[in-house]
Amino acid sequence: MLDVIIIGGGPAGLNASLYARRAGLSVVILEKLVLGGQVGKTHEVENYIGIDNILGPDLVLKMEQHARRFGADIKYEEVIDINFSGIEKEVITKKNVYRSKTVIIATGSTPRYLNVPGEKEFAARGVSYCATCDGNFFKKKITAVVGGGNTALEDAIFLSRICDQVYLIHRRDKFRADQILVDAINKIDNIKPIYDTVVSSIKGDKFVNKIAIKTGDVEREIDVSAVFIAIVN
Repeated sequence: MLDVIIIGGGPAGLNASLYARRAGLSVVILEKLVLGGQVGKTHEVENYIGIDNILGPDLVLKMEQHARRFGADIKYEEVIDINFSGIEKEVITKKNVYRSKTVIIATGSTPRYLNVPGEKEFAARGVSYCATCDGNFFKKKITAVVGGGNTALEDAIFLSRICDQVYLIHRRDKFRADQILVDAINKIDNIKPIYDTVVSSIKGDKFVNKIAIKTGDVEREIDVSAVFIAIVN
């Protein structure tokens, strides 16, 4: 019987475990994949208070070390069911059943799919949801990033360092990202923003070689070797 179960090992879950342990509570964190969530997939972080600039994976490592130092128990298990009907809460994974007085759900954000033709067919063959994971496969090639938030602009900046050109496609007339990121992409010659535009399909042979984009009623194709979808829920 635990005091707290935390579902999700991103920054919120790790921080919650730290506070719980400092309060003398027994804690287990359940994470189905890897710690860090979206931060772990971010190339550089410069908006975390107290740290000027750090690689996303390095920041996650610091968070993990901090949580473990206070005694957080981290389990890599996927939650498949929960039972909150009684005072004693049950969280069921593929391996175990955990019981606690309190459950904190800190599952964070997940990539949002475009749901266009070719997206599923070319997954891992030119369609990616993580630029820092897969960007190096496309050195000196032409790529596209879809999205208008912080993640999309950070991905475009990262890819601009290794790709010949990066199209940054956003469905609105301006980006939602922090102004500092907008200013940054406007200074990078090989990032080409395309506003008021959506991706209508992804095409290729064995791998992606072009995407169809639609601006209003006008549709056209552009040649790319990869498309990075950076829209999160």
